[in-house]
Amino acid sequence: MTSEILKDEQLDGVAGGITHEIKRDVEFMKAVGLLRQDEGTNNDLRKVWAQEGITVVLHGGKEFANEYYKGGRQITREQAMKIVMRNTGTNLNINNYI
Repeated sequence: MTSEILKDEQLDGVAGGITHEIKRDVEFMKAVGLLRQDEGTNNDLRKVWAQEGITVVLHGGKEFANEYYKGGRQITREQAMKIVMRNTGTNLNINNYI
């Protein structure tokens, strides 16, 4: 399987309810400066979460939301975003990325 950056219309065609989360996570990571505009693959996303000490499990089925872990403990997506903002010194309205 090769990595490629998906356009919005391609993301909308991906099976699963997590598509929105992945798309918003990419937008969030770009907003805090951890992803460049030309980045956005699932591997890119996993890498930047890991750089911030967070493990993300991206699910492909609509029944399962993505999972986020810090220090082996599951945390919410919002908690993960707040950790990233604290680490990067940014202050965004996370509601724009939920």
